[in-house]
Amino acid sequence: MAAFEYEALDATGKRTRGLLSADSEAAARRELRRRRLAPLSVSRAGEGQSSKGLIERFSGPPPMSQRDLMGATRQLATLIGAGMPVEEAVGVVGGQATGTVTARVLMEVRAKVTEGERLSDAMAAHPRSFPAVYRAMVAAGESAGGLDQVLDRLADYLEKADQFKRKVGSALIYPGVLGGMALLVVVFLLTFIVPRISEQLTSMGQTLPGITSFVIGLSNGLAQIWPVLLGIVLVAVIASVIALRQEVVRKARDSTLLNLLALGGFIERTEAARFARTMGILIDAGAVLPDALRAARRAAGNLAFQDVIAGVIEQVETGRGLADALRASKAFPPILIYMIAAGERSGRLADMFERAANHLEADIDGAVSTGLSLLEPGIIIFMAGIVMVIVLAILLPMIQLSTSPML
Repeated sequence: MAAFEYEALDATGKRTRGLLSADSEAAARRELRRRRLAPLSVSRAGEGQSSKGLIERFSGPPPMSQRDLMGATRQLATLIGAGMPVEEAVGVVGGQATGTVTARVLMEVRAKVTEGERLSDAMAAHPRSFPAVYRAMVAAGESAGGLDQVLDRLADYLEKADQFKRKVGSALIYPGVLGGMALLVVVFLLTFIVPRISEQLTSMGQTLPGITSFVIGLSNGLAQIWPVLLGIVLVAVIASVIALRQEVVRKARDSTLLNLLALGGFIERTEAARFARTMGILIDAGAVLPDALRAARRAAGNLAFQDVIAGVIEQVETGRGLADALRASKAFPPILIYMIAAGERSGRLADMFERAANHLEADIDGAVSTGLSLLEPGIIIFMAGIVMVIVLAILLPMIQLSTSPML
């Protein structure tokens, strides 16, 4: 069965749009008439002739948003847990999101599931909507017979990640506005105030202090070469975007970030927390350890850290214990290694991964809160220092003139 987009009139003459699954266009029209709808147009999903369709032909269909994926996952967990067949549950969730990207994606997934594919395999046709680790977790749930539980855990994971992202975004609003306004003030002083004052100072014929000469030179240079600077910034941004599409460049960047003194440790703890959370969900769902490690590797956001996990996988597949392999990599916090070692001895590996993830995430939340609380005064002090330099550059010649002996 395939997914079809339709536009039809209901019994009251109101125009309505939506998606449905059918074997053919004729079958889709029959289904619409059965629902007492008069079809105006019926076409396969994604075959529209609009400009949007042209864009999708080159860039692919747009993916589901993170919030849509989160909501769909929660609804699927509830419906499948209540005993509803998978294809029917996917169709119900997709039908509730009529006319959206989510509806199109889910109806196409439902069509493949109806044809006999597993849910994880059907999701693989939409990798931008369903990340690799998401599909790996769904596959583990299908194999272990606990798909509803895995989806429920996945929804919790996505909701927590979304809450953390919104928390950081909200906390960055005020410092961002503050920094932007301070930058505008500095640019205004250098481009409008300093040039006018410099004309008066230079006309006095006296020797200017070094700081004044520096600020005047900076102002004159900014006024003359700002188009060049703007062009350099634009070229740098475009070049960075193009370069970061290459895996070699991204890996070099990620490796550099991991080696930074303070930021590198924070990134390692963040990746370790994500690794522990993913492993906890997969092992609890019944996934074997090597498969769970491969899925956790794909979930890592840092390519250099992915290589670290790849080394752990090689050691585990040769018979080495997981805790020993993690310890040998020297990239995981000691608390995680101790908990994993305890889990291997007690046979409660999934539970220990969950506890380690909770502990690491609590540490990360505390570090982020502390960093954000220090960011605002840091911006104020930094920008105040710049403004103070400009003000001193203006006042020192005036003080020098007022204190010089009259001839």
